[in-house]
Amino acid sequence: MTGAVAFAAESSLKLTKDDVVVFLGGTDMVRAQRSGHLETLLTANFKNDLPKFRDMSWEGDTVFALGTEIDRWRSGGFRGIKGLGNLATQLANVKATVVIVQLGKNEAFAGEEGVEGFIKGSDKLFGKLRIEDRQLIVLSPSPFEEADNPLYPDLRNRNDDLRRYVKALRVAAKNHEAIFVDLFTDARKTFTKNGLHVAPKNQAAFALHIGAALGIERANGFEGLDDLRISVREKHRLWFDYWRPANWKCLFGDDNRRVFSIGNQKNVPSIRDEREKIPALIDAAEENVAAVAKGLAKPRIATQIPLPPPTPAVSPAEELKEFQPADGFEVNLFASEKLGVENPLTMRWDAEGRMYVACTWTYPHLKPGEIPNDKIILLTDTDGDGQADRSTVFADGLNIPTGLETANGGVYVGQSTDLLFLRDTDGDGMADERKLVLSGFGTGDTHQAMNSFTWSPDGELFFCQGDGIESRVETPWGVSSLYQAGVYRLRPGRLELHGLLDDFMGPGNPWGVVFDDWGQSLVVDGAGGVTYLTPASIPAKKRLRLDRIGNPGGYCGVEMINGRNMPESMRGQFVINDFKSNTVKRFSLRPEGSGFKLDWRDPVLKSSHRKFRPVDIRMGPDGAIYVADFYNNVICHQDDYFRDPTRDLHHGRIWRVSYKKNPLAPKPTFAKDSTGQLLDMLKAPERWTRQQAKFELSKRHGSLVRDMADRWIRRMDADEPNYSRNLLEALSLCATAEAASPQLLERALASDDHRLRAFAARLASRWQDRLANTHELLELAANDDHPQVRLEAILSCGQVPQGAVIQFAGQAVSRHSRDRWIDYAFTQAVRHQERRWMAGLTEGTLDFAEDTGSMLAVLEKGGSKQMLSRLIKLAKSEEISANGLPGIYRGIASLGGPAELRQIFEPGFHLSTASQAAAWEALAASSRDEKPEGDLQIILNAALEGTNERLRVQALGLISRWRVAELQDATATLAFSDNTRQSTRLAAVRTLGDLGKDETKRLAKLVSSDTPSELRIAGLESLARLNLPEAAALGAGMIGNGQAVDEVLQTFLNRETGGDALTTALAKVRIGKAPATTALARLQSIGSSEARLMEHLGKVAGVKNNVPTYSAKYVSSLAKAAAGADAANGKLMFAAAGCIACHRVGTANNTDIPFIGPELETIGNTLSTERIIEETLWPGRHVKEGFSLLQVTTKNGNVHQGYEQRSRAKDVILRPLTQATTINIPHGEIREQTELGSAMPAGLTANLSRQQLADLIRYLAEQGRN
Repeated sequence: MTGAVAFAAESSLKLTKDDVVVFLGGTDMVRAQRSGHLETLLTANFKNDLPKFRDMSWEGDTVFALGTEIDRWRSGGFRGIKGLGNLATQLANVKATVVIVQLGKNEAFAGEEGVEGFIKGSDKLFGKLRIEDRQLIVLSPSPFEEADNPLYPDLRNRNDDLRRYVKALRVAAKNHEAIFVDLFTDARKTFTKNGLHVAPKNQAAFALHIGAALGIERANGFEGLDDLRISVREKHRLWFDYWRPANWKCLFGDDNRRVFSIGNQKNVPSIRDEREKIPALIDAAEENVAAVAKGLAKPRIATQIPLPPPTPAVSPAEELKEFQPADGFEVNLFASEKLGVENPLTMRWDAEGRMYVACTWTYPHLKPGEIPNDKIILLTDTDGDGQADRSTVFADGLNIPTGLETANGGVYVGQSTDLLFLRDTDGDGMADERKLVLSGFGTGDTHQAMNSFTWSPDGELFFCQGDGIESRVETPWGVSSLYQAGVYRLRPGRLELHGLLDDFMGPGNPWGVVFDDWGQSLVVDGAGGVTYLTPASIPAKKRLRLDRIGNPGGYCGVEMINGRNMPESMRGQFVINDFKSNTVKRFSLRPEGSGFKLDWRDPVLKSSHRKFRPVDIRMGPDGAIYVADFYNNVICHQDDYFRDPTRDLHHGRIWRVSYKKNPLAPKPTFAKDSTGQLLDMLKAPERWTRQQAKFELSKRHGSLVRDMADRWIRRMDADEPNYSRNLLEALSLCATAEAASPQLLERALASDDHRLRAFAARLASRWQDRLANTHELLELAANDDHPQVRLEAILSCGQVPQGAVIQFAGQAVSRHSRDRWIDYAFTQAVRHQERRWMAGLTEGTLDFAEDTGSMLAVLEKGGSKQMLSRLIKLAKSEEISANGLPGIYRGIASLGGPAELRQIFEPGFHLSTASQAAAWEALAASSRDEKPEGDLQIILNAALEGTNERLRVQALGLISRWRVAELQDATATLAFSDNTRQSTRLAAVRTLGDLGKDETKRLAKLVSSDTPSELRIAGLESLARLNLPEAAALGAGMIGNGQAVDEVLQTFLNRETGGDALTTALAKVRIGKAPATTALARLQSIGSSEARLMEHLGKVAGVKNNVPTYSAKYVSSLAKAAAGADAANGKLMFAAAGCIACHRVGTANNTDIPFIGPELETIGNTLSTERIIEETLWPGRHVKEGFSLLQVTTKNGNVHQGYEQRSRAKDVILRPLTQATTINIPHGEIREQTELGSAMPAGLTANLSRQQLADLIRYLAEQGRN
């Protein structure tokens, strides 16, 4: 290992007590800081003039992006609450004088082509770090090494690339007068196990090497420094909790105004209050470090903070009485707090049938200085009576372990930023081996952190994260990222990690993944319903929303009903926890095209006890259903006080639900059984048994299972019952062991069962690097008769890292029918693989030849400017059908510059009128600012004077879009002529409003005429753009006469100051009480924020709008009155007050448009009566997550209101309150964004008497009670 190569005055590191040293880097630096060795070494060396040390490293960091500033909200905050600031601000705030940075290894995965960008990025970053004359020490990456696991990629093949990056770092360090430490050149020592990261046992040696390069030598290594390292690690732990806190979504993100964050209850602190206490603890810890370094003190570690006293709870026996199981089922207690089960989050079984339960006392957040001590409890039912009778603490010291699964003789645990693997090596029931598998998972919201670990049939570990989370995880395959809500897929044998549904493409708070017997998957949402997950199997980054198939609920945990104990009629159906309604619901799936349709069935279990909170559900080894009961009043921490005194920290139950009429499954003995017996267990009716058998076989035989599985299937009669599923299990066994079997795969693809063929098509991509005929297999599957097989083929084409396979995906959609799932998968496949197939087209390695249909299908979904000439050539080809033209022109419109747009704009370019119409339609629909070069007037005017109605309408759209003011008169002639056809006239009237010329008189005359309503409204909309007061006067008259009230209101709500103009006009015309009432009701139903307009209409209608002043006394008094009120009358008040228009209760629907407000079906089970009163009377006090109204005003004065669908993109994605689909508002068109808070106006209940209000509150408080 070479020493330091210095380009500063001296090569050795000099530090004083006035220095503050900041560490930056990726996973290696994160883990070095966590181990404490490097900082301990520096502390010991400079103990007599001790500086301060601050860690700002983050997994996945590169010279282009550092987690400390790019993670959402950290830099800028949200809604006026400041974040930590950018990197410069953060360095200034900690008074940094020295920066030690190690970057470059993550960037090297981009290969040689990434070097140029890396050079620029390094220069830019180092320039920032050297501001204020800070000393900069640049550590090079250490080399990639050979991994212990042969299934991992051999990263040594990347060292030639890494050498280029190290060279670039050396040059950048010299240019910025930094000390450069070369840990790459001539390196001989081995530090890693996975080929990428320094292994825990090598942290000390690695720190000593860095120290030596900086001139710090210790002959005895870390001998005598144990106490100092303990104190250093304790200081770092406190710093980490302050600088990189969990729940930063609530600290400075979009939940920073919730009661959890700000608090307003006496003696109940908020999260912000508690965080402010940590700096003093850090200061004290640093004093202890200094004293320990000089031998003057022992390490001072925080003591465990006692829990608050228990909250009231009924006994398990009393809770049991409240259950209402489905016919034929019975419930018994498996375990409770008596065996240490408190606040259970998740549960799983090992091969011996022992249950592991993850329990938390830390949730929702560590107290200042607290050392997390959550536990995994190991429960054993020694006598087989269905009740646990022995309990052991398998593991402690965990931090909110929301994920748990067993395999490979141990337990995978997801907690905080880490994926751990725990193992008991001596059989005492306690984990004595703890391995960090991966790290870098987000903690921005602790109830949305990685959760719901689930094995797929083929041995992939799936888990979820919610919309407050951002993860960046370094793996031997590169950095795997998942932004906001999504699902992770891990192949543990190869350490491949894929983020699915990135950037909130699906559920917002996913808490559960489940597979049917054929590997098709679903994901469930704590607030957003059930989603068919399989179509999202491509780890794509281009945002495309995925539809759901099941209605929203408080879903947390899902399982497929299987096994001999369950009623035959229910097998293959699904059970799903709804913690809001204290219910275990049930649904079934029926095939629909390539996917499924969901049908709700009667629940399996209901409870009338409010604290029953089912949060996990699993089929146990005996074939019974097990339910983890979190047992709590408080279920969503942002909606409640941070340290809510009613939060239960002392109770929890595991319930067992079995079917009385069928026998339970016998207990297998996997470890004792022969290989043949284990193979035959793959036929078991219980999925758990099949899964454990696969794990045991893989553990015993590794890749040898390939031949075993093949022989097992060949001995089987193809007519045997369940043959197809047995073949699927054999394939799954091979996949679990990462032992690809081409023979079994081809046998499966030839099966008569489409479900098996679909599964085989999936494995074709997973095994692509171990198959000789991947292309042949994918082409076969892409042209299968069944749409589900084609769906899986497309998904595989989207994941095989070869551009040529996109042709087969194109065949699947161009030669066969497609549905919404196939179209979703195909779109993502094309986008995800675009770089590869584009390279193939330009380099000649991908040739569609005569397969024009497939090429057109691909080009319609993606492409770059390199494809323009090819697209233009295709557009002029006589071989392209009329149906293929729109896709071609959309591609040209989205990629072309002014010259290319001019080509397709010219009539002479086209072989037919249909071609010209398709081109113009694409130009009109494009969201880009580009327009054709040259004169536009002549061609457009010719279209206006022509006889083709379709082209005339399109010409008017282009005149409007491109603001061709020279055609104002021609447009007006069409707009005001009674002889003009209706479609042309509508387009012309709408265009006038965008051309700027004063057409007030003629538009006003049109609005006041007896022409069709649609034409009058179009005239009003244009007039509102040209002369808002005049339009408002006419609109007020129309409202007064009850004419097109909805359309008139929308016209002015969509214009800046439109509401005020309409209010002024209404005051002058003095409309009657009835039309005022109608207009007011409409505004309330759409969540309008036009307070002045609503106040005026309310006065005219005689509607009171006086809201009582908030006081705890008033709330308490009304709550007492509600306790004895009439819920039946409250239901009538719910309708009378207009609540029913905005909130779903029961089976109500809103004609496929989402309700404006949150569903209230379970509100009585999730909020206290007092809280319901607050949200009803003062809706702005507590705005539920996802229901904060955003108003966007564009530069041309248009106003949009709705709920923002947040994305990493700069554009605003908004779901308007009155429609189901979202709109995209380009960033460049936005002038102003305003957070309006709740869409529910205050005062809706003002007309209710106190008794009627009490009845309404009683009705709401009963919703969700079983």
